Amino acid sequence: MLRLLIGLGVLMMLAGFGAAGWQFVQSRQPGEPDAVVAADAGQGDAAAQARKSEQTWLISPTGGLVPQREALAYLSQDRFVEGRTIEVTRTALLTDLLLDGEKLPDAPYLEVLADIRAPIIAEKTCAILIERLAAECALNSARVVEGSVDAVGERARFRIQLVYRLKETDAAIPDPAVHALNTERLEIAVDQQSDIAASAEDFLRLAIDSALQSCTEGKKAGLGCRVTQMDVTWYETGVGAARAEIGWLAPLPKGIIPVKPLG
Repeated sequence: MLRLLIGLGVLMMLAGFGAAGWQFVQSRQPGEPDAVVAADAGQGDAAAQARKSEQTWLISPTGGLVPQREALAYLSQDRFVEGRTIEVTRTALLTDLLLDGEKLPDAPYLEVLADIRAPIIAEKTCAILIERLAAECALNSARVVEGSVDAVGERARFRIQLVYRLKETDAAIPDPAVHALNTERLEIAVDQQSDIAASAEDFLRLAIDSALQSCTEGKKAGLGCRVTQMDVTWYETGVGAARAEIGWLAPLPKGIIPVKPLG
């Protein structure tokens, strides 16, 4: 009987709280996919033909080909691609998921609520990405971390993945056919002793700004440096860690001659 009651309760939660999640999905613009491949579905013949003529390959500093996923993440700024993502794992208050007039349900249903409403947390993250880094951002996935709900503290941890296109700049990138893609992984962290990141939003801004600043330093400056991937983790205790990957096009090493791949 207890199992039956809990099952009925979950169904009621899906009916009651699912509406906001469905409205969020319905409000997304065409080309905002759960599977990123869907971003290309609405393109016309002219756009598809232009895309076929674009260069989709890059050379590594050792003379080999860069994996296609990484090459597209750097080159294809006209659309979302699966290799260019930002993943955020963070704690958020469950009350932030409620609509006006709503109250939190009983403890057994809090995880259901958190999972259904996770896109609301993702929407806030997307706004920061557009503010700092992206021309466009879309939700790829948003879920509550299983077992992370704190019923007493009314909070839970969420794992979000977004895809994005970078903001356009006036500076042209070097010719990708005669340059090599160099990459660097950055580590960014703050702890409880730091006062420069008081929230998940502050830390995300800090991580993005740090990656962008790195692109202007040393030999990377002026070589089309781009942020191609980020992974950000924030704890409400004031501890945060982030990894960012940047890529830029440097002159080919001596002795390497560019040859377009067959096919």
